Amino acid sequence: MTSFLMPQTTNSSLSTKRHSLQEKTMNIVAQRPPEIALSNRNSFVKDIAFITPILTKHEAAELMAACGELGPDPSSTYFTKRAKNIAYVICLEGQWFQIRADYFIQPQEYNDFSGGYKRSYREMPKEFIDCSATQKVLFAFKSAYQIPDKEPVLVQVQTSHINANNAGQCLTGQGIHSDGADRAILVCLDRNNITGANNAVYGDLAGHQVILPAFQLEEGHAMLWHDDKVFHHVGPAQVADPKAVGTRTVLIAHYPATHYLSGRVNPNNRLGTNPVATTQQLRWQVKGKASQEKVLVGVD
Repeated sequence: MTSFLMPQTTNSSLSTKRHSLQEKTMNIVAQRPPEIALSNRNSFVKDIAFITPILTKHEAAELMAACGELGPDPSSTYFTKRAKNIAYVICLEGQWFQIRADYFIQPQEYNDFSGGYKRSYREMPKEFIDCSATQKVLFAFKSAYQIPDKEPVLVQVQTSHINANNAGQCLTGQGIHSDGADRAILVCLDRNNITGANNAVYGDLAGHQVILPAFQLEEGHAMLWHDDKVFHHVGPAQVADPKAVGTRTVLIAHYPATHYLSGRVNPNNRLGTNPVATTQQLRWQVKGKASQEKVLVGVD
């Protein structure tokens, strides 16, 4: 049964702070910095994808701490090791609440590699939704795209672990792709001992139509884009000091999110995916393992 995690307080002081926070995040979106001109060919580019500072270094650290320990991401066995926590959140009358759900099903139509099956993750602790930095990001996302109340948003915070042995590997296992949403926001929370991991936005799966050429998303900065109109990509990372491990931690949020609970295709997003060989499709490996387990326990 779905339940909500309520904020700790609902007094008038908190309400005043919340409205102040909403005003500040609206200003962040309204005052888009010159960085969005890195491919400044026309207004279409600025509307379809843009970059903006959103968190201070202190706020980014607070948000990371509010996530608690990130859980394992089994799918990253096949690319750069990654840890992840998730949360479904919803805004009701100016307050954000967390919906209890510990999985998502990304349709294979958007991710032929790791889509098409239920992927379970550790849920965010209550401190995540209570964190002012989390609320700042969520209100900025809501304001930028007029996300209506009572509509779930899927939020993920993940850390990629890079070392001298896996440097140069794909960080997502997908290459150029769409996540299957309408709108998305990516916030860089931390970069430690790495180079590379550059982001880019394209108008096609082959990467010929460049919308935002490859750039480094700095700590505290966000990229927002129309996930139903363009594709995005993150390049490989390398360790600055090969004797030490490097990490990259990001927050990514998607709207709408109900189709990630059901596994149905988002009717607004028809962008598709780059196909991979059947032997590389994780859904078949998972289904094969489940079938073997049924045979072992005598389940038809």
